[in-house]
Amino acid sequence: MNQGVIWFLPFEEQLIVWLQHLGEGTVLQTILFYLNNFFSFLGEEMICIAVMGFVYWGLDKKRGERIGAAIMLTNVSIGLLKNIFSRVRPWAASGSIELLRDVDGFSFPSGHSANCTALYPTTAYEFRERKWLRWVAVFVPLLCGISRCYVGAHWPTDVIVGLATGLLIFLMVEAVLRSGFNKYIFYFILIVVSSVGLLYCTTNDYFNSYGMLIGFVFGLLFEQRFTRFENTGNLWLALLRTVMGGALYFVLSSLIKLLIGNLFPAGSMGYLLMRSVRYGLVVFLLVGVYPLAFRLERKLFREKG
Repeated sequence: MNQGVIWFLPFEEQLIVWLQHLGEGTVLQTILFYLNNFFSFLGEEMICIAVMGFVYWGLDKKRGERIGAAIMLTNVSIGLLKNIFSRVRPWAASGSIELLRDVDGFSFPSGHSANCTALYPTTAYEFRERKWLRWVAVFVPLLCGISRCYVGAHWPTDVIVGLATGLLIFLMVEAVLRSGFNKYIFYFILIVVSSVGLLYCTTNDYFNSYGMLIGFVFGLLFEQRFTRFENTGNLWLALLRTVMGGALYFVLSSLIKLLIGNLFPAGSMGYLLMRSVRYGLVVFLLVGVYPLAFRLERKLFREKG
C-alpha cells in the first residue's frame, strides 16, 4: 500500500467498530457479513462494465454512452482526489477495525460509493419509464456506502464525499450531453483536465481510469465513423452480446498485460503509463471494434420482430 496520512473524526472509528460488532457471535453477524460484501460488490468495476455493456451493446447505444461517460469520469475524478488527500484506509489506521474485503490504494473519497451514485441514478434516469429503477438508484448507493464502512475499507466521510461526487458527475454528464453541446469537445476537455494527474498521481487507479477515459472517447469516435452497429430488440441477444463482451474484456486485459505489463519495474512511471495504455486499448476495442462482430449475428441467429 502507498504511504499516506492518517486523519479521521472520532465518531468515524466508533461507528465502524460498532457496525463490525453488530450481532457478534450470532447468525446475524454472518448474515450482515455476506449482505455487506454483496452490496460492496455492486459498486465494483465488473458490475459497472456489465450494466454499461448491456445497455450500450444491446439496448440503446446512446443511453449506454451516457452511462459510460458518467462511469469513466467518476473513476478518473476519484483517482485524482485520492492522490491529493492520500488518506489511509480505516483498517490500516486503527487497530480496532478489521478488513473484511480486499482493498488497496488510498481511502478518500470512496470509489465504490461514487460509482454507485454515477451508475444507478444515470441508468434510472435514462430508463425513467422503468419506475422501479428509481428505488435502485436511491437504495443501492446508500447500502453500498454503508457496506464500505462495514468491511473496513472506508471512513464514513469517504462515503459521503464519494456519493456527492458521483451525484454531481451524473448531473453534469446528463446536462451537457443533452444540451446540444458538442460531446467530443466536452470529452476532450475532460481528457485534458484529467491529465493533470500525470504530474502528481502515483496509484494504479488513476492511471487505469485515465486510460479507460481516453479509450472510451476514441472508441466512440471509431464506432461513429466505421462500426455504426445497431442495437437489438432481442433480450437474449443483448445478454449474449454482454456475456461475450465481458469474456472479451478479461481475455484482452490478460493478453495485453502479458505483452506490455512487465516492460517497466512495478511502481515506476513507465509501468503506470503502460497501465493507461493497457486499459485504454481494452476499452477502445470493446467500445469501438467489438461491435463489428454484431454484423454476423443475422447469419447465426434469427431475431424475432
